[in-house]
Amino acid sequence: MSLLSTAVISQEAAPGSAPQGVAPAQAGKPADAVTTQRLRAFAKTLPTSDREDYELVQRGFIASVADGKLRTPDGQPAGDVNTDAFFSQSAPSTVNPSLWRNAQLLQKHGLFKVSERIYQIRGFAISNMTVIVGDTGYIIVDPGYDAEAYTGIQLVYKHLGRKPITGVIYTHSHTDHYAGVRAIISDEDVAARKVPVVAPEGFIKEILGESVIAGPAMIRRAAFQFGFGLPVDATGNVNLGLGPQIKPAAGARAQGQAPARGRLPIVPNHDVKQTGETLTIDGLRFEFQMAANTEAPAEMFFYLPDLKALCLAEDANGTLHNALPARGALVRDTKSWANALTESISRYGSRTEVLFTSHFWPRWGSAKIVDYLGNQRDAYEYLHDQSVRLMNDGLTGPEIARAIQYPDTLAAKWYNHEYYGTLSHNSRAVYQRYMGYYDGNPANLDPMTLTEGAAHYVEALGGGARVLELAGTAIGKGDNRWAVELLNKLVFAEPANRSAQVKLADLYEQLAYQAESATWRNGYLEAATELRRGPVEPKRAAPFAGLLGLPTDLLLDALAVRLVPERAKGVTLAFTVVDPATGRNQVVQVRNSVLVHQDETVPLAGAPVLKLSAPQFYAALTGEGKGSLSAADQALVRRFAELFDGPLGNFAIVTP
Repeated sequence: MSLLSTAVISQEAAPGSAPQGVAPAQAGKPADAVTTQRLRAFAKTLPTSDREDYELVQRGFIASVADGKLRTPDGQPAGDVNTDAFFSQSAPSTVNPSLWRNAQLLQKHGLFKVSERIYQIRGFAISNMTVIVGDTGYIIVDPGYDAEAYTGIQLVYKHLGRKPITGVIYTHSHTDHYAGVRAIISDEDVAARKVPVVAPEGFIKEILGESVIAGPAMIRRAAFQFGFGLPVDATGNVNLGLGPQIKPAAGARAQGQAPARGRLPIVPNHDVKQTGETLTIDGLRFEFQMAANTEAPAEMFFYLPDLKALCLAEDANGTLHNALPARGALVRDTKSWANALTESISRYGSRTEVLFTSHFWPRWGSAKIVDYLGNQRDAYEYLHDQSVRLMNDGLTGPEIARAIQYPDTLAAKWYNHEYYGTLSHNSRAVYQRYMGYYDGNPANLDPMTLTEGAAHYVEALGGGARVLELAGTAIGKGDNRWAVELLNKLVFAEPANRSAQVKLADLYEQLAYQAESATWRNGYLEAATELRRGPVEPKRAAPFAGLLGLPTDLLLDALAVRLVPERAKGVTLAFTVVDPATGRNQVVQVRNSVLVHQDETVPLAGAPVLKLSAPQFYAALTGEGKGSLSAADQALVRRFAELFDGPLGNFAIVTP
């Protein structure tokens, strides 16, 4: 599942304090002379005379929560948006001035009027929730998370009046755009009143597909991208690039006790399948444009002809976005992304007076909107075309990342700056999409692991003490990339070398202070935290952890990647799971240490048939429910369940 959901999970440390397990003296050292010099030089390159965003972000402000506290539907405190005092100061010496500007703008929070009948809740989470006033009620676009959605809708009721929810629109298949839907409307209310719940075709499939296959690894990597364990302060997490990092409120549930953020959305009852499709919801006409395989595998835009308003979901942001998130994902198609924006300009540009999106603030006026979209489109087109040109000249991914630069006309736009994605990562993602990870050099056909190679590397350089000396020299010269290369090798070659870990942590911290990208800053700081803290023993989850609620076919998909070959050696099993409610048959086989399954019209001949719904099958696997299974079928399920193990949580990233 899209791990943007984790952007508002409570942090391990209280705001302003050291992360758990790190001594306060270690958490947040001052900027050194090199960092100070580089940030001063970088500040001189910024288009500081362009202050339009400061006006746009405030436009239409109505009100925010009086006490600054975000609450879940059960009244529990979840987040604290009282950050005005912190962000009103000048950029600290430990934060890139461009990223600080981005954080100042994104922390503006509350209910905003976008245009007649269109409102937004912004600054309560990484994403925006849009509220469109229909003839009889409110149409909600992208209900983010519980606290954001619930606190936001209470603001709407207070200032616009209490009306029913008459429609829900999910623009795309990322968790921060649907997880809070039940904070504003229930499944029962949707069914009873036949409320339209609209999403792009493939929405549920894409949500489940990503989370089932790669979710555990993405969660671990997402901790680095979003800085879960960092304090929200000048030496920690200042924002998420696309939106604010919300501080946990006093009294908020500790991490691990918070309600699940990754719950499935209320299932759509209307799938948008093609561009040009129209739908009337509560008296308002919607025209849709498909944008599949752009920022999300299932994504769509919509235009409101009666209001001359255009929603471009997450494809037109106030920052360069990710072609490949640091957390991991399928590589996004930047060519399709650019094409989708071109189509939007052509279809709607001349008819649009207000543009709003799932992140950042709206833009007004047809001419300015077309210019904005044209420059965003050009940024993604340039990224794609020039990465491919250099690829076709024989450059590898890292070489392209070092060579590619935006032209001045694109680089001068604040909304093309690298707060979330970076040109460096994105260009390598383009290379990976076309060419894969292998660079064509046979030396890399069968490379050593980092740990294996590091031991030889350190030995060849003369041992750990010599490597530390060389790293210190490199740092003194400002050659940070070479210093990181040296110290990273030493950390993996000598896991007990605390001097190497601490020195690398200090270097990562300074690189974090210099970074314009929030994701790079958070990644560097999380790495520094883990290096200073020392290794934590990773724990393996229970075999079926996190799989409750999946339909049978997707539950089996998840189990297939949790099967332990040693346990399945020589095991041959075959059975059919029949869902009594749907009549669907899932034929299941284990052979050659592989689990395969498929939909079939009839059960597998000669094999046991288990009449179990998806929840009953899950319960049988965990031993929590046996239903009407015979003793023989119970033994079969137990034997099957013994083949699996859960994923390893908190696995090492910056240490062996």
